[in-house]
Amino acid sequence: MKTRILLPALTILICFGCKAPKFYTELISTYPSEKQDDYVMNSSISPHKLVLNELKDELQNTKHIIYHYAPNPEWNSKEFSGVVYDVENDKYYYFENSQEHPRKLSVSENYQYPDDNYYKFVIDNFREGKIDYLKKLGETSNLSGYTAHEAIYDIDLKNGTNKRYTFGDFLFMNGKPTKDISN
Repeated sequence: MKTRILLPALTILICFGCKAPKFYTELISTYPSEKQDDYVMNSSISPHKLVLNELKDELQNTKHIIYHYAPNPEWNSKEFSGVVYDVENDKYYYFENSQEHPRKLSVSENYQYPDDNYYKFVIDNFREGKIDYLKKLGETSNLSGYTAHEAIYDIDLKNGTNKRYTFGDFLFMNGKPTKDISN
């Protein structure tokens, strides 16, 4: 009888003990409950869950991430890209999917165009406290057509803080914004 009780209890304990940090739950908590203002929240593919599940092994031993999510600026697109920055281990994990295979992610620690790294530019400016600068770049970019609203999530499980910031996308070439403003 004891074996029947102890075996399921041990299984549950092992499963919960090996679970990756609860970044997804914390990320979702940054959204206002009465207003789901992000296409991601209404998408059928749950991009945030896909990204964080794909990186669960890499993020196993960290408690603080900065996550930049950039949807493709096309109407009703399921294509997205971005980066998860592991603050404690100073590592970048770049990710992207495709329209043809929206649930299949490509993840790399090395960005294929290091001299033109938009994602690192965004993360570095965010870490320097320049979220207003990123917002101004998005406001003044004068992109024609459909523009995307990108998001940055700062999730620190150790301190129990999580924040979400949004800004409009902007053109970026040769390692800098094409239309710069004073920061």
